Amino acid sequence: MKIDSLKEVEKEKDYPFLKKLETKIEAAKLEDAKKSKMKRVHKKGSNQIAKKMGEEAVEMVIASGQDSDDDFLEESADVLFYYLMALHDRGFQLKDVLRILKNRHSKQKT
Repeated sequence: MKIDSLKEVEKEKDYPFLKKLETKIEAAKLEDAKKSKMKRVHKKGSNQIAKKMGEEAVEMVIASGQDSDDDFLEESADVLFYYLMALHDRGFQLKDVLRILKNRHSKQKT
């Protein structure tokens, strides 16, 4: 499914799944967290998270040059997942990055 217009994007007010995912990522950092993929990824440490994010980014770049939108979106989802893991590993959330982008955009308008 491709976005047909900017209006479709503007209609989206919230992404509750994204908030839920970030909550799960944060919870996986706790010592008593139940075993999960997120817990295993977190336990591997910052360098392994970054390495995995890089591998997924390369796969996304390759997929972007091919015809399959599904493959491109799957790889994009993998990149986003490991990106969120890296952010949370350093104590940040996606909203921290979005705030920077918003500030940059605001500065360009003036």
